[in-house]
Amino acid sequence: MKADNYKTDQTHFYVDKGNEGSVDAYVLAPGITMSFNQIYTNSWMKRDSSVFSDRMLILNFCIAGRCDVSLAGNRYAIVSENQVCVSNILPTKDFYYPGRLYEGIQFYINMNIISQMDGGDLMSLLGIDLEHIDKMFCGDKGLYIHRMSDVMHTLVNEEWSRKDDPEPGYLRYMTARLLHELLDMPSEGETDTYFTRSQISIVREAENIIMQDLSRRITAKEMADRFGISESSFKLYVKGILGDTYLSYFRRRRMEKAADLLESTNMKVIDIANAVGYENQGKFARAFAECYGVAPLEFRRLSK
Repeated sequence: MKADNYKTDQTHFYVDKGNEGSVDAYVLAPGITMSFNQIYTNSWMKRDSSVFSDRMLILNFCIAGRCDVSLAGNRYAIVSENQVCVSNILPTKDFYYPGRLYEGIQFYINMNIISQMDGGDLMSLLGIDLEHIDKMFCGDKGLYIHRMSDVMHTLVNEEWSRKDDPEPGYLRYMTARLLHELLDMPSEGETDTYFTRSQISIVREAENIIMQDLSRRITAKEMADRFGISESSFKLYVKGILGDTYLSYFRRRRMEKAADLLESTNMKVIDIANAVGYENQGKFARAFAECYGVAPLEFRRLSK
């Protein structure tokens, strides 16, 4: 197993966990840190306490995948692809990434430091009132989630394209542009569906059980019985947290595993079909073609 790779100095913090992903963070100014996050696992340890104070403003621009975000009262919301999230609630648990995928840009703003600078912080000098953003978007709920505007989406993707060789001045400039664009967003968020930690834990454990052995077929009813809840409740949690129905989500994950085996091994198609839960090679081939547009053997040939 590849050891974690950590690099840090006063302005740059980098963690590389190999196939599980990486976090590349930069201190842009006193109290303002941003990070490029590429996560390919379902759990990631929250940042050390030096990043957080008792008053934080956390911004999340999600490019791909999903992640959870803490709310008061042991509740959590899910931020999904092309959404922006603004929160002033401190994370209490390690971050969870439904579907084992999250790519996005996050900002951690220490509001204690900002207030101590009394208008002399970087964003205030650029005409951006962070206290106003906090009050406007977080309000009583402490959380705001909304689909990005077209302009914001373009800015986020432009900044993301520079992640491998970012220049500090450019990052500060793009941050100011993003925050200006945020101020033009509707003040009311779109998300009204929240989940408890126990509900998220059920879906997370179900995903782990299925992904550990895709050759097994476990129905939603069997999985719901395992957790002592109704089948309808289980399906509701899966749809809300993973972003797709139980059958569709795990069918896609089976096809992704099959595609990986076709590319990286010389296994026979029937053996790959069995490995992802299909006893009938014909049914597997049809399902694979629906997902990738070509038959399994043609996919293997094209991937060489």
